[in-house]
Amino acid sequence: MDKDQKIINFMGEWTPDEWGSFELKYRKEISKINSSNEGTEIAVNYSRKVLKTHSTSFFIVTRFLPKYMRDEVELVYGSVRFPDEIVDSFNIENDEKKALLDQWRKNYHIAIQTNSFKDSVSAGVPVLLAGFAEVVKKYSIPIDYYNSFLDAMELDVNPREFEDIDDLIDNYVFGSAIVVGYFLAYVYGSSEENNFNKTLKSSKELGIALQITNFIRDINEDLGRGRIYIPKTILKNNNISINNLHQNINENADEINSARKEMASIANHYYQESKKGVDSFSKESRIAIKACIELY
Repeated sequence: MDKDQKIINFMGEWTPDEWGSFELKYRKEISKINSSNEGTEIAVNYSRKVLKTHSTSFFIVTRFLPKYMRDEVELVYGSVRFPDEIVDSFNIENDEKKALLDQWRKNYHIAIQTNSFKDSVSAGVPVLLAGFAEVVKKYSIPIDYYNSFLDAMELDVNPREFEDIDDLIDNYVFGSAIVVGYFLAYVYGSSEENNFNKTLKSSKELGIALQITNFIRDINEDLGRGRIYIPKTILKNNNISINNLHQNINENADEINSARKEMASIANHYYQESKKGVDSFSKESRIAIKACIELY
């Protein structure tokens, strides 16, 4: 067993101290090398450990990608996993979560302004974020996409209810999933020079479908965190009141299952729409994308 693996807790989640231990380990490795390229490889190794630990299914999907593309996808994953862990797994107060997210955002903007990976790490930017920033700079990914992702993470700290599916998609899913799909679209590339908009559209639809699938799967867990991602219109359609939902989800089992089915129908629509654009992606990425769609 990898000695690092021994400090991962039983649930496959890392505590803040464990994340800190890994950060120190990889920063120490980076301090011994001179090349930014070598440093980025170390960040890739760190990101791969994060991905393999926290998402077995996506880890398997990424094995279908060529190495250069897989490495960059792993850097993207590493950059979004840590903020997600802050809001979902860290046993700390909300003001501490907000402070960590705020510092992570500041470090992102520092990394975007540096000339190299090594410069970012030297400026105190976390290894995962420094590696991701190099992907952003390489592909000229709009800087505000990652800001939108962090906005969604902040919304998880102080969750709100959503009026309808459009409200949910526009004001939460855009940041939590759509922009992540955009990151991957830039890495995957398109099959032709003039069809990248179609690639982005397919990425958006797949991001929505995957996020709604997660909402369906995690209703109980989300409720435990004080979050409701089922829009009010769908709750109303299935005779569910928000107060009753909070009080005892088991008393609403039939109604909740009906709401799940309604959400699943919406997700399926976006899966089907996304499939129409798969051929717009680069040939090297299509097997992984199709595997992702079929797996979920």
